[in-house]
Amino acid sequence: MQESPVPDPSRSHDVSGLTDAELARTRRDLQASLALARPGSAANVPILAHLSAIDAELAGRSAGCGANGKPPSPAPGHRLAHPIRAARSATRGRPG
Repeated sequence: MQESPVPDPSRSHDVSGLTDAELARTRRDLQASLALARPGSAANVPILAHLSAIDAELAGRSAGCGANGKPPSPAPGHRLAHPIRAARSATRGRPG
């Protein structure tokens, strides 16, 4: 029988691609999982690591940048995620 792999607590948990709503929902789900896990359980380690990553990302966003220190990138599909669309919308309404 093969043992379950042990999670690496030093592994980076990149949550920068999630929207604020996704971060909030994921945080609630992780808090519920943490409440159900037994105290001292190995399951607490990755849950706490993910919660920490989410908290850092939210703190960075409220300070105007992501947890990595860079401004957040627009979500896929957002008009600013497409340079041509962003350029077109920047020139709209300007006298030609």
